[in-house]
Amino acid sequence: MDIIDLSEAELIGQGRDRNCYRHPTIQNQCIKVSRKPQKQTRRERAYFSYLMKHSVDTSHLAHYLGTVHTTRGPGATCELILNDNGRLSSTLTQVIQQGELTDKDIRSLLDNLKAYLLEQEICVRDLSPNNLMCQWKEGIPRLVIIDGVSNPGVNPLNIRVSALSKYFIRKAWRSLEKKVERLRNVASESAGTSSLPVSIA
Repeated sequence: MDIIDLSEAELIGQGRDRNCYRHPTIQNQCIKVSRKPQKQTRRERAYFSYLMKHSVDTSHLAHYLGTVHTTRGPGATCELILNDNGRLSSTLTQVIQQGELTDKDIRSLLDNLKAYLLEQEICVRDLSPNNLMCQWKEGIPRLVIIDGVSNPGVNPLNIRVSALSKYFIRKAWRSLEKKVERLRNVASESAGTSSLPVSIA
């Protein structure tokens, strides 16, 4: 059994349940290692299997690639979201805090992502600016979800019944809008300007 050594791997993110390390040998992959029992990884694995089985468009999701053994315990390998120049993409939190895009551009990215989720009926358990990467491809930015893609509850019908899926997508989206608005307000106060209002559709 091959064991991946993460003793010197770069820690690139920390969630509530897992640490995310840059894969030490594969440039476009990362490894998520649970600090708690691996419920989140199991949910993620099961949901991705469901999406692939039903030929869902997963172009705005960081793909789950499989389970590996590491020196820090079992890990889930996932696609690492990189820009065309090979650099790690910024999170939406970083984009807002650093003023990398205008309010209008951010609004357009969010609207496109919401339309995508509703059209494909993809549920996200934790839709957060920290879990959205702003990836630049051929000079054009897009949002990619890197974590929390799973059934939002225990009822298997949540992801199988269209009305339920869209209910949970809209519920998660309202929470995201509030988080984005808070970030924009803080960024605007720091810059001494006022942000455009975020409309919740």
